[in-house]
Amino acid sequence: MSNTLKRTRIALLSGLTLSATLLAPLATAEVSGAVSVTNDYRFRGVSQTAGDPALQANIDWSHDSGFFVGAWGSNVDFDEPGYNGPDVEIDLYAGYYGEINDETSYDLTLYRYNYPGDSELDYLEVSAGIDFNGFRAAYWFTNDYGGSDLDLHYTEINYAWEFIDNWSLDLHYGYNFGDAIDDGEGFDSYSDYSIGVSTEFSGFAVSVAYLDTDIDGDYEVNSGVYKNSGTLLASVSYAF
Repeated sequence: MSNTLKRTRIALLSGLTLSATLLAPLATAEVSGAVSVTNDYRFRGVSQTAGDPALQANIDWSHDSGFFVGAWGSNVDFDEPGYNGPDVEIDLYAGYYGEINDETSYDLTLYRYNYPGDSELDYLEVSAGIDFNGFRAAYWFTNDYGGSDLDLHYTEINYAWEFIDNWSLDLHYGYNFGDAIDDGEGFDSYSDYSIGVSTEFSGFAVSVAYLDTDIDGDYEVNSGVYKNSGTLLASVSYAF
């Protein structure tokens, strides 16, 4: 797997759904991993930790042919009155990475989201992405979001620009739509977006970004479970 794809994965682990090109350079060994700390685990704009911090880690194995497999984990918090939800999310994934030319690459990945303690939430998702000269576009699809037997689509576009040596400006826009979020009363899609900066020093990758969604009115959540209002998201990652 290329450094670009690995850096993209670390950015996701940090709670940012964007590609950061200036995170810690990774070794070319077949096994790699990262440990991250973030002040809020946001998944497509929505908190998975009720607005609280998260400790996250991943380990990956990649082959020179382009095939890779990996696992990722984070604490989560979905607890509500009358419902004691899972405390951990563990994702398993496998895919293929390829290069079209020196500036263009693509990846295809199958994910399995697992929630020990409430397996009814488990589901599969597929994604396809392409990277070109600092841009990344990707499409994600599941027909069983959160074990609901309902489909969910997600499209995103990201851009990372090295404005000075070892510093990147990171831009992200994502769009969520599908039956899984269609309540039949006017809410059936939403956007999430962020702008931030990232850098690397002494093996540590640091990201700070402002993240928000266009969810408003009765659907906006300003605190607690599924918080989706604007926030300053900070993360620190160490790759090995």
